[in-house]
Amino acid sequence: MSYTRSLLAIVVVFMLPMLAHAQSADTATSNQFISADAANVPQWLAFPIPSALYEKWRKYGQWDYKQQGFQYRDFTLFNFGATGRAAGLDEKSLAALAGSSEPTRDDARSLDSPELRVNFLQDSEGLEKLRAMAMQDAHVIRIAADFTWVDTDTKWPRDDVGFSEARWSEYRSAFKELHLLEGIVRTEDFPGAIFFITRAKGLCTGGSSAGYVFSAVQLTPITRSPRDDLDNEARKKQSKHYAYVFEPLRANWYAFYEIDW
Repeated sequence: MSYTRSLLAIVVVFMLPMLAHAQSADTATSNQFISADAANVPQWLAFPIPSALYEKWRKYGQWDYKQQGFQYRDFTLFNFGATGRAAGLDEKSLAALAGSSEPTRDDARSLDSPELRVNFLQDSEGLEKLRAMAMQDAHVIRIAADFTWVDTDTKWPRDDVGFSEARWSEYRSAFKELHLLEGIVRTEDFPGAIFFITRAKGLCTGGSSAGYVFSAVQLTPITRSPRDDLDNEARKKQSKHYAYVFEPLRANWYAFYEIDW
């Protein structure tokens, strides 16, 4: 991971016209950021920001580099600060945005939805097909509807998406059909595992998520009560800055529940 990526990100920010007019803000001046494209950003943010910036900063977004592995957390936070300052945000405003995305106990508990298990039973055939596709494209470590990362390059945009446009369209159709909000992720924290993300809330600085994961290697910690165990796991490992629990669904398949801060 090279810090030159932060410079590339700053260049991208300056190329976005809606960011050129951004002003530094705190809670008293946050209306300065309200614009037509801010209507698509979530309400839980401390104040509205341009949707183009939110899409890059969102949890699992283009600039959430720690999804590659949590060893890149410091770089991700550095990039958040650098691109935020380039967009005209001061430290107080950046802290407010980061604070608004921190997971709460209610966020952790809300991840435990019966729909996750019910939908797995209904969608298991489609998920298996998607897993087989991802195995064939193992060099593409992040597949979203709007960007990809390959194992040798995580900057975006790139000429080499990792596969053909037709293949990407097939992935997008599968994501829509299977309600995979953020597509597919591979992380160095769980080698060989493939994560299928159905829910996500937060920014690259922290948040919560849930979905399915396929792993030939047993994943831990195992849970039968995600609502309580995820909160307990986070409290035990506060200095780690992230926590996962895994609920077995069938051979090699789990539901995962995750928070990071």
